[in-house]
Amino acid sequence: MANRIKQKIRKLEYLRDNLQSEANKIVKKHSRDIVRLNINQMIDGIGSDGKELYNVLPQFTGTYRRGYKKSGLYNFFETGQFLRGMFAEINGNEIKIDSRGKGDGEKSLFINSYTNLFGLDDYSRKLLRDKILPELRAYLKTKL
Repeated sequence: MANRIKQKIRKLEYLRDNLQSEANKIVKKHSRDIVRLNINQMIDGIGSDGKELYNVLPQFTGTYRRGYKKSGLYNFFETGQFLRGMFAEINGNEIKIDSRGKGDGEKSLFINSYTNLFGLDDYSRKLLRDKILPELRAYLKTKL
């Protein structure tokens, strides 16, 4: 009986020490899905806060809905390097979404002036959780 308890304790300690690492692996495996969710939000004109995309600079005022540019010099759909350069990575307990294709000059200024461009809104986070949690549960079942 004491051996079984010790075995359970060891398994729980193993889980405690390795759960974050396993969760990170699962999230990394789904990084393209995370990026796709963020792009879909952009297409819909929705930011990470669930509100319309918002640019703080007056020369880029206007919003972008369903892929059509209303104003400004650039949009997210005409800047292929921006979309191709998007990535998701784990930073501690958070998922960071960004792009290596922001360019420089006015293009960079345009993209970096959005306050809510990168990140998932509540709906997209729920979709992501629904995709990731079954894998995490399966991992836990194999370790318990």
